Amino acid sequence: MVQPAPGVLLVAEPFMPDPNFARTVVLLVEHNIQGSFGVVLNRPAPVQVKEVTDFFGEISHGLYLGGPVETKVLHALHSIPPLEAHSQKVMEHLYWTADMRAIRGILAAREIPEKILRFYAGYAGWAPGQLDQELALNSWITVPARREYIFSSPNTDLWRKVLTDMGGKYAFIATFPRDPRLN
Repeated sequence: MVQPAPGVLLVAEPFMPDPNFARTVVLLVEHNIQGSFGVVLNRPAPVQVKEVTDFFGEISHGLYLGGPVETKVLHALHSIPPLEAHSQKVMEHLYWTADMRAIRGILAAREIPEKILRFYAGYAGWAPGQLDQELALNSWITVPARREYIFSSPNTDLWRKVLTDMGGKYAFIATFPRDPRLN
């Protein structure tokens, strides 16, 4: 198992009882003694960013539900070099930011495709030691993130894809039904 750190994916175990995280893939942005946070990659919202805010103009980017914490706060994952100074590095060529003014400045100058910029409402958060406890209970499977997972579209089947790509017993887990009574 890969140790939790920025750039690591948390893949929910197949029968996670918490509906906020059932069949989710979470990208860890931060993990330290003060706690952990990340964004759920595979929960697209039924709206675009422009439907919830006009702060960015008429962009056609989709919105993702990043997690159950502070759902009215926007976050972004990106691979935009001019935004690096306003961002936290998550992994090679991938950054996280909540500085929406910096993003608006970039978007005012040019169109940015969703394959390098994705918006999230809310985030997933864990108190100090909480994620480590969940990992000890096998609630999550950890795997290094790949850029293709972060910006793949539409991302709804990402849980199955990551597990299948891991191979072996994980590929088998990917075939489990949502409801074990239906097996």
